Amino acid sequence: MIKESSRITQGQLFFYMIQAQVGIGIMSLPHDVHAVAKGGAWISILIGGVVVQLAILVMWALCKRFPNLTMFEYLPKIFGKWIGGFFNFAYIIFFILMATLVLVLFESLINKWVFPLTPRWAVLALIVMTSVYLVIESLRTITRFYVFVSVLIVLIVLIALNAFTIADFTYMFPITEAGWGKIFLGSNKVIVSLLGFEMLLVVYPFVEGKADGKLKAASAGNAFTTLLYSFLVFIALIVFSPMEMAMIPEPIPYMLKAFSFRVVERLDLLFLSIWTVIVATSYMNYLFLAANGFGHYFHRGNHRTAVYYTAIISYILALIPQSPDGIEFLTQIVSWASYAFVYGLPVLFLLISLVFRKREKGKTA
Repeated sequence: MIKESSRITQGQLFFYMIQAQVGIGIMSLPHDVHAVAKGGAWISILIGGVVVQLAILVMWALCKRFPNLTMFEYLPKIFGKWIGGFFNFAYIIFFILMATLVLVLFESLINKWVFPLTPRWAVLALIVMTSVYLVIESLRTITRFYVFVSVLIVLIVLIALNAFTIADFTYMFPITEAGWGKIFLGSNKVIVSLLGFEMLLVVYPFVEGKADGKLKAASAGNAFTTLLYSFLVFIALIVFSPMEMAMIPEPIPYMLKAFSFRVVERLDLLFLSIWTVIVATSYMNYLFLAANGFGHYFHRGNHRTAVYYTAIISYILALIPQSPDGIEFLTQIVSWASYAFVYGLPVLFLLISLVFRKREKGKTA
């Protein structure tokens, strides 16, 4: 049973969706997608956003059948105690791996751009401790913070607008140079970068109002994130030539290094400061989801205690990859797992609940 003090509005769900999706991908997505789709990279982002929207529709249809239950509560009702429990613990592990990947990539980029001499354990400890401080609170408190820091995304857009002063639109032509097949293939990178929306499987019953309103809020959040990523990729495409794009793994901060103002000399460091907060919210999302699962099984539905040891687990796991190859290996594992846990299993759950007419009895959305 969801506590009244933990419930959030549909407007807060909109901001939660944005903060869950926007994260590490801002840095490397333009480079990664351009490597496949060339000048049509921004189209790949839009296609990826459509794919994510379809996944959101599946999750919404599934959650709508159990409007007052989280995934950890309704999977045992669909599959029985043991199989449902197996899926639940598999999802908890997946959420911890996602949190670990966010930490690893965050530390890697912070080490590269800002603090090259700071020990890894110290950088990781700072973001983990800060996140624990917030995630032990109720979902309503967490979401209020997400709403507050969403203004930082507006600042990112305003900072990126400076790029139009040095833009060369000919860089992005011909748009279909790579061919439509590669443009569609480029969306594969996008649907991984837009992860975070799977929080709907757990957060759905916390949201007030009717099912249609929840779908609109989640869809609007996904649309906002998709357009934001498309805008940033477009900016990168008109600032860097195709040859430069191939050589620059993080185009956005690299581009901002070229700008200097009397008040702000290093615009790239301002961008990275804002980006740090946004990445922290992405980590908080997965920390909350995993802790919610542990809380369901071991703490009578209270996630607070579970936050501490979940954070320690993700922290220790994040210390393991020591080399670029190790980070790439973890990235590949989590990316492949995401196809199953985010895009595959929810479809299976929905089909089985429909075929066997499994739904929460006596409740409506």
